[in-house]
This record gives sequence, structure tokens and C-alpha cells, in this order.
Amino acid sequence: MRIIKLLVLFISISINGISQTDQLNENQVINIEKSSQNELDGLNNLLHLSPEQKEQIFDIIHGVLIKNKQVQSMKLIAADKKDILTRNNNAKIDMIKNVLIGKQKPLYTQYLANQITTKGLED
Repeated sequence: MRIIKLLVLFISISINGISQTDQLNENQVINIEKSSQNELDGLNNLLHLSPEQKEQIFDIIHGVLIKNKQVQSMKLIAADKKDILTRNNNAKIDMIKNVLIGKQKPLYTQYLANQITTKGLED
């Protein structure tokens, strides 16, 4: 009888742990979606993107955020993680620039320069 009770307890704890892991993964996906949309909204306000550009840039931002989340969960040396995240960010910038046209490119470049200046002041 004790073995059955222990087995039932173990199974219920395992199921609870699995459901919490699923909920955590679902929350991470939602956070990535929201972060992607927030970044896109900011760029749209600045650059007045076309619907096609919005879709392409959302996919770029979303894909890079997913990759960065995966890198952050890897067991790597902190310096290696930082290098990978920097490369991913630079690739994102280049891909977004390839989607932009006309006056959008210099506006985006200026926006990036302002971000770097602002980050330098925060550090």
C-alpha cells in the first residue's frame, strides 16, 4: 500500500513539473512575440514601414530573438555567448537594412547611432 501511495505521489509531482515546464515555455514564446512586436512598432513609428516591410522585419526580429534565447540557454563561456549575441545583432541590423528603401536607411542608421550613444551614457 505504501508503495502505491509513493508511486501516485511521484507521478503527480512529475506531471506537475512537466505542466510547469510547458507553461514556462509558452510564456517565453509569448514574451518573444511581444518583444518582437514592440521593436517592430518602434521601427514602424520611425520609418513608416509598408505592410510587406513590417512582415519581413517582424520575421527578422522574431528569428533573432529566438536564436538569442537559445544561445543564452547554452552552456558556453560568457565571452563566447556575448560574441554570438553581438554577431546575431549585427546580422539583424544588416537584414533590416536590406529591407529598407530610400530615406528609411539613413533614418535607421541614425536611430542605431543614437542607441549606441544612449547606451554609452548608461554604462
